Amino acid sequence: MMTGMRLPADAGWKLLESPGASPTRGEFRVFDTGVTTPNGSVLLAVDGSGLRHLLAPVDETFSQAHDRRSGGVHLVTRSLVDDSGERQYIDLACQKQHLSTAFGHMAEEVLAELRASADQPFQTCRRTLQRWRELMDREVSDVLTTEALCGLFGELWNLRAIVAANPAGLNAWQGPRGARHDFCSSGVSLEVKATLSRSQWRFRVHGLTQLDAPRGAVLFLCAMRLELNGPVGITVPALIEQILDSGVDRREFIEKLSDAGYQLRDEAHYHQFRFNVLDVRVYNVVAGFPRLTEADFGTTGVPRGVEDIDYTVDLAACTSVPLSSTDLEQLHVTLSNDTDASAANATI
Repeated sequence: MMTGMRLPADAGWKLLESPGASPTRGEFRVFDTGVTTPNGSVLLAVDGSGLRHLLAPVDETFSQAHDRRSGGVHLVTRSLVDDSGERQYIDLACQKQHLSTAFGHMAEEVLAELRASADQPFQTCRRTLQRWRELMDREVSDVLTTEALCGLFGELWNLRAIVAANPAGLNAWQGPRGARHDFCSSGVSLEVKATLSRSQWRFRVHGLTQLDAPRGAVLFLCAMRLELNGPVGITVPALIEQILDSGVDRREFIEKLSDAGYQLRDEAHYHQFRFNVLDVRVYNVVAGFPRLTEADFGTTGVPRGVEDIDYTVDLAACTSVPLSSTDLEQLHVTLSNDTDASAANATI
């Protein structure tokens, strides 16, 4: 049994999960997305357990689908009845409550593809599930510390500017994948450091390569001073929504967030922390910049038995002049495109 109504698609999940009459076992509360296939409207739905579904109608002769390989999302066929009678649907079904937000983003990707071509809803659902499968099966529960969240905010603040210039600039965010620097494009790297200190520009540096420019590339350091829970500011979840709204690849972005230790299921926790950017200083990391690299140890290298070198940089000792805000804007544009190092160095 289904009960439903037709409203603008962006009202979807909020409407379905708003207080009111909840569906009982075997029933679905549905929302018409306005996306149509040859067999009818694609629906968002919530079942009696509060789990999310995307329902795409198919012909009654459609072969049964039974993809339950993922613990987080199943792809099956389901017969449902409403006032017009019985109809068969492809059911992309979330299996775990804590995956609701991620599932919502996956459903957005399905709807975007169906708006472009709605002839093969099953293939669209299957292809999208395959892209998201590994991410939806992850089980991580630890939330980020305030310090780690501060660092992630700094990276996302820069990423927002990069993808505003070009959504494909998401590719430049390589820190979550274990790269030496937070952002890198052809010939340009950017490392981001953020602090909540009001009186000092001091940052921890991890290893001897973090402030060492890659061969044939230029390296910039973006140092940010943040205020936590002041009179103004923005949360990390709100910043994430702004980045998603820029048109980036949703699955890739959410996977990178997960790699960085941020899980969408913990949004309610992260809404408690609001950051305001008090000051930003960006430096070209060149000879004379306060740092340690392997080259500082000469031809003999790091002494044998010395490992895991972390140290603190105090930018009060830096004599370099920070880049202007215009230069920073150009750096973000450069990182959003595949620009070689010589061109980047000439324009920044």
